[in-house]
Parts: sequence; structure tokens; C-alpha cells
Amino acid sequence: MRNTIVVAFLILISAPLGYGSQPYPDAHVNRADAYAFQTETEWIKFTSPEGRFSVLLQHEPKFEPVSATDSGEVTNYRYSDLESGYGFICEYFDVASTGADSQSFLDVTRDGIIRGAGATKVSEEKISLNSYPGRELGLAFTVNKGTEITALTRIYLVGNRVYSLTFLHLKNMDASLAADIGKKFFSSFELRPAL
Repeated sequence: MRNTIVVAFLILISAPLGYGSQPYPDAHVNRADAYAFQTETEWIKFTSPEGRFSVLLQHEPKFEPVSATDSGEVTNYRYSDLESGYGFICEYFDVASTGADSQSFLDVTRDGIIRGAGATKVSEEKISLNSYPGRELGLAFTVNKGTEITALTRIYLVGNRVYSLTFLHLKNMDASLAADIGKKFFSSFELRPAL
């Protein structure tokens, strides 16, 4: 189980984020203005019938089944909506067993995410969604030869299914704008009943 989480998060952070060393090549464009311009687009409600969830995103996400084994067996499913300077990733996967203690399972999941990402944990909080246990992790890591990334990841354990939602952005993004975008993304996540 731990290997699945590590591989899932490694794949998550290796996705092309569109983060170059110069996210706005036009020197006359103010970064705050560019971020504000990008967030003025209408958000859409994305629903994954197979994943049994819906969430608001800025664009139709890219779907990727992720294989964590040599056999090619799909072990998790990822939807990503990546912008220049920030992005959203929604993943889910099923586990055979979580054991008797959901908090211990979430501890192992958290440790696998942090280790797999090579991230530094900035914060952690126990959370829940409709009485399902979860964690919110504030993470910091570096990609693409020095680009500093801040990420907020929420993981939920819903029966034997794990949901992972991540909002990641350049560390130097306006903090107020990042908080507003993250709040809209996370608060829109809803579980759907099985068909």
C-alpha cells in the first residue's frame, strides 16, 4: 500500500506544471495581474462517475490512469488541470485493507506522500468530509532546478477508497489569491453515490 502512495505522489509532482523559471516571459506583465487575469475564467463542475466525486476546476481536466506495477495494472486514477504557475490534481485509488485504525492508515499515507515527494511538511491538520477521516498537508518542495512549489493536499479515506486533492502553486504567488483559489477548489469537492 505504501508503495502505491509513493508512486502516486511521485507521478503527481512529476507532471508538467508549466512552471518555468520565467512563468511570464513578457517583462511588462505584472505577475499579480497575470494571476488575476487567469483566475477570472468561469469554473466548471467536473464529475467523475467512476471516481464518484465532483469538483470545480477551471478547465476540463486531463485524465491519466496510473500504473504502479510492471504488469501495467492500473492502481490509481488522476485528473489534472495545470495552469501556468499553479494547478489542481484529483486522484483516487482503492486499497485492499486499511486496517482497524483509520488514523494509523492516514499516518502511513501522509508519510508516504511526504517521502515520495521529497517534500518538507509545513503543516498538518486532521480533517473530515461527511464524517470520513482525512488530513490536510501543507507541503513545500523544489522542482525544475530550483523552482519552489507550495502545495496543499487533502486526503480522505472513504471506506477502502483514498481520495487525494492537491492545489499546488509557485511559492511566490500572491498569498491572498492562492488562498482564494484553494478555498474554492477544496470546498467544491463532493462525493457522489455509486451508480
